[in-house]
Amino acid sequence: MAELCLGTVQLGQKYGINNQIGRQPTHEEAFGIIQAAIDSGIEYIDTASVYGEAEELLGRFGIGNYPVKVITKLYIRDPADINNIKKLVHSSLQKLKMDCVDGYLLHNAEDMYNDAIMQQMTEVKESGMVNHIGVSIYEPEDAVYAVKLKEIDYIQIPYNVFDQRLDHTEFFHLTKENGKTVFARSAFLQGLLLSDEKNIPLPEAADSIKLFRAIIKKYHISPQQAAFYFSYTHSNIDYVVFGVDTKEQLLNNLAMVNDLNGDFMKCRQELASSFKDMPREIITPSLWRKD
Repeated sequence: MAELCLGTVQLGQKYGINNQIGRQPTHEEAFGIIQAAIDSGIEYIDTASVYGEAEELLGRFGIGNYPVKVITKLYIRDPADINNIKKLVHSSLQKLKMDCVDGYLLHNAEDMYNDAIMQQMTEVKESGMVNHIGVSIYEPEDAVYAVKLKEIDYIQIPYNVFDQRLDHTEFFHLTKENGKTVFARSAFLQGLLLSDEKNIPLPEAADSIKLFRAIIKKYHISPQQAAFYFSYTHSNIDYVVFGVDTKEQLLNNLAMVNDLNGDFMKCRQELASSFKDMPREIITPSLWRKD
């Protein structure tokens, strides 16, 4: 089974197609979520410089004073920054109020093809500002390329019931062979998989959501359980990155881990075969219409 990693994009900005509270959590609410995650024993917290105020929020919370590993990400806005990555790392560390983070990932996969960027990422690691370097990817071909790079330690991937593309590549085999740590995000596909059949926010996904609901109903499993377990039970995923809007959602997700039983694997097999080849406009949030 995978372990858990708390994602903080929801804490830094309003996020998700099915945001249940309709807004970004307040600082007090966010602090409650972070504290509950730490108290539960969650090992990793994932953030990024482009997640609104997420890094600053974690810094104000005092995340560096707790036994939890922080991963943040590099986003290059200005071409001039390509030659000054240490400055960007330092900026994130200042916001987080930390001297070192466990993981520092390239937010854009295309940056790992740039030798100058990869050289500086390696230097940042050697300097002691970060313990591991990695990349967040969106496309299977980028994942397969990343897993072959000796410099890369961590790879963050999209993976869920609707997006099983990496299961049909050599990626997962190579991660174990090459000693990479895999973090899977988007278990709920930004909330799409939790949509009510009567209020599906992405019309193109209506038939798929209805089929998803029909399958899990046979096994008496909720949409939240099915979506979460699908990633959580993958034998080659090390950590599932999940975000929440409320402390209650966090506690519900943690409770699901304890409720998992062997019966889900039959359901998983049916879900895997039913949604193994989904259209890009459904599995790629950046292509969703923002009507």
